[in-house]
Amino acid sequence: MPERTGKNGLDIPRVMRTASRAFNRHCFKRSLLTGLAITALVPVLEFPVNSASAQNDAATEPSGMRDIPDANSLPPAPGLIFDMNTQSYVMFDEMVSRLAGKRFVLIGEKHDNPIHHHHQSELIKALGKRDDHHRAIVWEMFNRDQQDSLDQAWQTVSPEELGPKMNWAESGWPLWHDYAPIAEAAKAQNLAMIAGNLPQDVLRPMIRDGIKALPAELAGKLALPPLPDDIAERFNKEIADGHCNMLPKSQLPAFGLVQFARDASLARAMIDADARRNIDGAFLIAGAMHVRDDIAVPYHLRRYAPDLPDDDIAVVILIEADDPGENLPGVRDYALRMGSEKVVDFMWFTNDLPREDPCEDLNIAQ
Repeated sequence: MPERTGKNGLDIPRVMRTASRAFNRHCFKRSLLTGLAITALVPVLEFPVNSASAQNDAATEPSGMRDIPDANSLPPAPGLIFDMNTQSYVMFDEMVSRLAGKRFVLIGEKHDNPIHHHHQSELIKALGKRDDHHRAIVWEMFNRDQQDSLDQAWQTVSPEELGPKMNWAESGWPLWHDYAPIAEAAKAQNLAMIAGNLPQDVLRPMIRDGIKALPAELAGKLALPPLPDDIAERFNKEIADGHCNMLPKSQLPAFGLVQFARDASLARAMIDADARRNIDGAFLIAGAMHVRDDIAVPYHLRRYAPDLPDDDIAVVILIEADDPGENLPGVRDYALRMGSEKVVDFMWFTNDLPREDPCEDLNIAQ
């Protein structure tokens, strides 16, 4: 086994995974288990009330009808989908209809929530039936140096066996059982499987040496520009928060650069897959922080394909809704937790899972 501990006692692979997991915990805290919002939403969606006509008809409406809130002002709850472009809740079929024809569809997740992987698989299946695009599936969970093994395994084993064949249990990701529905959806449509993440063995060197640690061929493919100041600032804050403010401040820029390079690697994999014969675009399966439209993978998609229409990129983020309580956050609040109202096209709310405090057992040498 290669040594896993870097400078200052950092366990680099573990710390990088913790950044993603703890950041997601910071952003999407607890679930909203009330059925009241859904119950109220259904009649409002089926019988929308224009505010002007509601006033005209107030005399003839039962008093209870006047108290029904505008559906789009309801707090997010598990099962609801919000379209940020129209500022309205939509049903699943409507979201699929609006996504149809998009070349690149990025589906952000919380890694350890199996509900998210089920929803990702359902969206892949539904879009496959809805439009003519034969998209590849790019995975954050597979590294570029695994592509040959992934190609061979994809041709020889079932989706259930793919994880074990790829030594998934040693990767540090949640159970393959949870991710297998995505592979099953891909197999049913004969979609290509693409390993998009940086090779594991370049992470620690990049923390120490920066971009020059990348292999020459990969560095040429990624063509990383200097990290923009505004992106660097957000990465630094998010990485610090994601590491429970225990990571030495001197390490933040290095980790931010790795995040920038990972986003570029995933975007490059999507662009390269799209260029292959019989492939029309790509899905991305990745953590929520990688799919944000303003600073993550879409930023690099536009770098690599400057003529790509904005309408060809769509971002769907699966989000765990907060627990019931007073002063519940609105849709805009959830977007701002990710840094901006411009990060996402659709927010798809789900239940969460009970979890321990991620900071409780994190010990990073200063």
